[in-house]
Amino acid sequence: MSEKLYKELGKKLKIARENAGFTQSQVAKFLGITREQVSYFETGAREIDLSTLSQMADLFGYDLAYFIDVGKDVKDTEVALAFRAKDLKDEDLEVIAKAKRFLLNLDSLRKLVKGEETYNV
Repeated sequence: MSEKLYKELGKKLKIARENAGFTQSQVAKFLGITREQVSYFETGAREIDLSTLSQMADLFGYDLAYFIDVGKDVKDTEVALAFRAKDLKDEDLEVIAKAKRFLLNLDSLRKLVKGEETYNV
């Protein structure tokens, strides 16, 4: 991937994280990496593997295609899940990620039944 693509991916990651209401430290703990690594991903300074990107997409409630497809618009790739961010525990992030993945998959099934285009896996 080119440096330009990593920078674009990083911008999307940062926006998604901020929209989800998480700090870099929370994301780092969820992924089992350092906060600095999350920062590197967000600035496009480091490559990100597909597994880590998929985990971040789940946590943020975004379809993985949004991050991979440069021209993909966010409007059909994000799922909203209301929760109180105050006093979140590290283990709560795992539950939030699974719930958002479930909702994305449910939406994907709905789109399939209606014959709409879907990217969820």
